[in-house]
Amino acid sequence: MVNKTIAMVKQFFERGIVLKKEKKSKKLTGKEVRDSKKESKKKNLNEEKKSGTVEKKSKTSDIQPTAAVDRTTVKKLIVDSANLYQNILVLPQNFNVSSRSYSLFPSELKALDMIGHFPEINLTQLANKIGISKSAISKCTSKLLEKSLIKKEKSAVNTREVVFTLSEDGQSIFSQLGSAHTDLFKPVNEVIENLSSQEIDELQRIFSDFYSSLNEILDRREI
Repeated sequence: MVNKTIAMVKQFFERGIVLKKEKKSKKLTGKEVRDSKKESKKKNLNEEKKSGTVEKKSKTSDIQPTAAVDRTTVKKLIVDSANLYQNILVLPQNFNVSSRSYSLFPSELKALDMIGHFPEINLTQLANKIGISKSAISKCTSKLLEKSLIKKEKSAVNTREVVFTLSEDGQSIFSQLGSAHTDLFKPVNEVIENLSSQEIDELQRIFSDFYSSLNEILDRREI
C-alpha cells in the first residue's frame, strides 16, 4: 500500500507534466507563422553560444516546477484522505446476530454503546453523555427500539422516568463494538504494520506536525 501511494503521487506528477507538454505542443503547431521566428531565434542563440555571449541555463529552474507539482499532489492526497476517512465514518456498519442482519449508523452505534456502558440511563442523561440534543437522541433511540436492540422501561427508582437497557441482540452487538472499528480500518492497519521502524518514526513526525498545525488554526479561530 505504501508503494501504491508513492505510485499514485508519481502518476499524478507524470500526468501533469505530460499535459503541460501536450498543451505547449498544440499551441506551437497551431501557429505556423511563429515557426520561422522560432527557427530564426534558435539559429541566433546557437551563434551566440559559439561566441560565448550566452550563459547556460541553471538546472534549478528545471527542478522548481517538479517540486511545486509534487507538493501540490501531496497536499491533495492529504485532503482527499481526510475526506475519505470522514466519509467512511458516517457510513452504516453491518452486524450479524442470531441469523439477522442489522445496519446501524454511527449515531445509533453511539447511543447503543452508551446504553451498554450505562444500563437504565434516561433520555436526558444519554443526550448529555453523547453531547447532542434530546430531540436528536430521541430519534436514535426510536430507531433502536424499532430494531428491537434496546428496551424502554420505567425506572425502579422513579416510576415517572423512562430508562433504556439493551436487548439480547443489542448486547451481542455491544460486545462486537470493540473490534468493529478495528475491522473497518483493517486495510489501513495492515499498511501501518508493514512499515519499517524508520518509516513509522517519519510518519509520526509528519502527522504530529500536521496535528499541531490544525490545532493552531483552531486556536486562531477561537481568539
